[in-house]
Amino acid sequence: MTRGKLVTVALPGDYSSKVRCPGTCLRRIAALALAALTLGTCGGGKDDVPTAPVVPTTPPVAGPTPEPPLSASCERLPLGSATAACRSEGASFLGEVKDAIDVLKSERPEYFRGDTVVNLGGYYAGLIRILDRGGLCAAYDGEELAVKSSNAFSDQYKVLTSWNEIRRAYMVTCTPAVFPLARANPGPSSAGCALPPSSEVACGRPDPQFLGDVETALDQVMKQKPELFDFGQTASGTDWPVVKDMGAYHLALVDALTTKGYCGKFDGEEIQLKRSNELSEHYDVNYADRYVRRGPGSFRSTCYPAAF
Repeated sequence: MTRGKLVTVALPGDYSSKVRCPGTCLRRIAALALAALTLGTCGGGKDDVPTAPVVPTTPPVAGPTPEPPLSASCERLPLGSATAACRSEGASFLGEVKDAIDVLKSERPEYFRGDTVVNLGGYYAGLIRILDRGGLCAAYDGEELAVKSSNAFSDQYKVLTSWNEIRRAYMVTCTPAVFPLARANPGPSSAGCALPPSSEVACGRPDPQFLGDVETALDQVMKQKPELFDFGQTASGTDWPVVKDMGAYHLALVDALTTKGYCGKFDGEEIQLKRSNELSEHYDVNYADRYVRRGPGSFRSTCYPAAF
């Protein structure tokens, strides 16, 4: 039988072997190749170990940081009872309420003209904050200021007359405490707003702070988007043009104010604006659902804290 001569065969993985060909040459080369491949994938060098692909991850987008509540004292106490019984029993917190009014007059004199309150929203929100400093929970129910230190009872106080003058009067005591019946649960922040959502306590009509920027934004929208208006038709006695598309008009105005650093939204009736959650201002910028409305009459109210 012819044994053939020895030949050197190079194999993958820097392996080699001498085999005798012909005869069983092909079978031996195949067996050696299989052994070499096995060594290359099982127990070979560290460079031969396959690595899992790295999948990039997108870090979660953090929402606005929640702000401290208007009254931390209220947050620490349970909800009130809707079945509380209220009657005149004697004031427990009248001294603290009177002191809070005096402190607010000292800290925020712009809220007052003598004993007349010119900023109703700021007045009630300010009293709640000052009473909270002393560990008392307070809330405004639209008529009276309610105050409690526990849920055993709460007092009701009139702190404003119908002529918007300061009043310091105890009304009734409710047992158990009658407020709050629910926690504020504001909706999500408007698109593009970095501030957390907020809920108002009270609204009034002091002098507006944002009116100048609203007027500038109106000029900008009418110049940059003339297709939204019919300048040939105006409201009687004014130069306020017809609005062809009210929805697009309100959105364009909100966008223009956003570029000026405001958080803004259109609530279906008014445009709401804020720069912080201390307050929001509200503007009705359409007249008779047909025309642009501008000037001081477009300003409707200021809410404390911000209403959105």
